[in-house]
Amino acid sequence: MKKFLTSCLVLLLVACTHEPAPQPIQLNYASLSKIYLDARDLRIIDRSKATTHWNPYVGHLFSPTLTEATHNLAAARIQTTGHLGHATFIIKDANIAEQPLEISSDLSSLFTRQQASKYIGRLEVSLEAQSSVDGSLGTASAVAVHAVTLPENPSAYEKQEAYRTLLTSLMATLNKNLDKAIKKHLSRFLLSGPYGKRKDPFVSLISPTTDSEIPRRTPSVGQGMRQD
Repeated sequence: MKKFLTSCLVLLLVACTHEPAPQPIQLNYASLSKIYLDARDLRIIDRSKATTHWNPYVGHLFSPTLTEATHNLAAARIQTTGHLGHATFIIKDANIAEQPLEISSDLSSLFTRQQASKYIGRLEVSLEAQSSVDGSLGTASAVAVHAVTLPENPSAYEKQEAYRTLLTSLMATLNKNLDKAIKKHLSRFLLSGPYGKRKDPFVSLISPTTDSEIPRRTPSVGQGMRQD
């Protein structure tokens, strides 16, 4: 009975109010500082797609998706300026799950819109770089988790704005955590500026089924290969 009355009340309120249409989300990471790597090229691999298209996951219902936003961030920030070696950016997880929240069932709740669910977003990425000297690898990983709540019977506009808030927070956290990880684990691959002839990275999006192994140099006789 409560659910029926609540639905009627929500429909009445919606009919009496004018809500703006959902606005598209625009992403622009051009103003962020660049990360210059001593590598010849950059590959961006998405391995998150297999876990995001069934209940309770909802990330695929929005645009841009977390995967697209993360891809854009990596392509905008990571610049390869060397002549040898490779860099690989792997999107390991990029999902949003909707989780119901417990709501009150007393009489006063009939006249208020309670927070009834929340979007929980999670991003996990890694950046691998291969040394142009001995073929050894370095890896930096970063994770971001954030959540936002939604009211009962959210409109399309409210869902879009909740996603906008979630996406903005996730990307800001991922960017900060990735910066820290790169400085800590990939410092030997960093350059202070675009000194190489290639100022823009050669970026390709590889399907999740593609092998992510990075080619390694075959050591010459007497030369060992070090593995981090």
